[in-house]
Amino acid sequence: MNALPPLMPDADMMLWSAAGGALGLVVLLALADTFYSRTRAASQTLAYLALCWAVVMLLSGLPSAVWPGAREALATAQILVGPLCAAMGSYGASQWLSAHQRDHLMKVCLLAMTLVCLVGGPLCLLLVPEWRLPVSGALAIANLSVVLWLSVRATQLGDRMAWGLALGCLLTLPAQIGLYGLALNASRPPLLLQAGVALAALLSVVITAAMLWLRNRQTRQMMQGDVSRRDPITQLYNGVAMVQKIIRAQSRRLRTRRDGALMAVLLFEPERLLPQIGQAGLNDLYIQLARRMQRHTGAVNPAGRYYDRCFVVLLETMHSPRWIRTLGLRVASSLRRPMDVQSLGGRRLRITPDIAVGIVHLSAAGKDVDQLLHEAQSVAEAARAMRSRAALLDPESHTAVPVEHAELGSSWRALRNAVPPTPSRPKHPKAAKSTGKTARAGGPRHKPA
Repeated sequence: MNALPPLMPDADMMLWSAAGGALGLVVLLALADTFYSRTRAASQTLAYLALCWAVVMLLSGLPSAVWPGAREALATAQILVGPLCAAMGSYGASQWLSAHQRDHLMKVCLLAMTLVCLVGGPLCLLLVPEWRLPVSGALAIANLSVVLWLSVRATQLGDRMAWGLALGCLLTLPAQIGLYGLALNASRPPLLLQAGVALAALLSVVITAAMLWLRNRQTRQMMQGDVSRRDPITQLYNGVAMVQKIIRAQSRRLRTRRDGALMAVLLFEPERLLPQIGQAGLNDLYIQLARRMQRHTGAVNPAGRYYDRCFVVLLETMHSPRWIRTLGLRVASSLRRPMDVQSLGGRRLRITPDIAVGIVHLSAAGKDVDQLLHEAQSVAEAARAMRSRAALLDPESHTAVPVEHAELGSSWRALRNAVPPTPSRPKHPKAAKSTGKTARAGGPRHKPA
């Protein structure tokens, strides 16, 4: 009996075995990180990287060459693994890019592609055999294209780490096309071309894994918090840390002309709630306010507790001034909704916070941090008398105007040109000193316990 010809030449088998080993090392590093960090994000990263390894191995044809008797089962796995990996990738990208906080279009598109791939993958098995794998590949490549587009969109909204994800997607695109070409063609392409596909797949997985690890590490640090830089009640940045971030933002703007805004949220007369809810209930109220505020401003915009009843957010992810109006109204509307807190009697008490939002455009780089924070708080105090409870500092009249009536252009340049030049102060703001004392406007502080 004559021996059957090999399903894969020896050189091809060596190439894809080496590629599988290199990708497996990335998966093992993700496994070690999962055991070390013990977070859901690390587990999701591990699952996604393991699926990427399975996609490369199955589409390369290596398992079929090693186990010829399981070709039918492996062919079915080839059809399902691509859309499944794509669905997990788009779902993970939605969380990684904070799509639910940043952009409605991004959220809807990523959710839609996730559902399409989850449903479309198994439905490919109902097609005629010659169309199953091409349609499966088309789903995976279409999903990847959408994630690439939305990653670039996230960079335009101010997420600098999204450039890494976009680069990973850009390298994954030729890798996926090449892998599906390998799986669909009966004859093997030249070894050099296969090596290029394997290298693109390896680089894309390494870059994507690195960006996922960096974002997970950033999120972990935000959740755990550095005690010296975090408010002990809300776990937001404290006043000193926020002042330092605003100073750096002003310095970046001088170099890059990058625009943004400073938002201040004031809670008025918190001391009147003490007889009803006590200090513990008041701290619970601060925590709920911080969570609601961050739900709209996003994790990529630094938020801090400047002092007990004043929160500030540095907004650098808005691609046009019109987002100031939208974000100001959303934050003010959300924070004015009733909140349930524990009363001194042990019952849950529903309280409507008396809050206001003030926003100042970061166009005047000559202003120091004390002046910017003072203006943001003054605008918030003026917004208390407005219907929407959200106001913006008008750059020409230098008065607070309701955000819904503010005339904001379609570009930052128009708003920037409307701001009169402001002479800079020679001294550094006192708030940046180690004493942690910051200038403020408004009534007396109410120290949290």
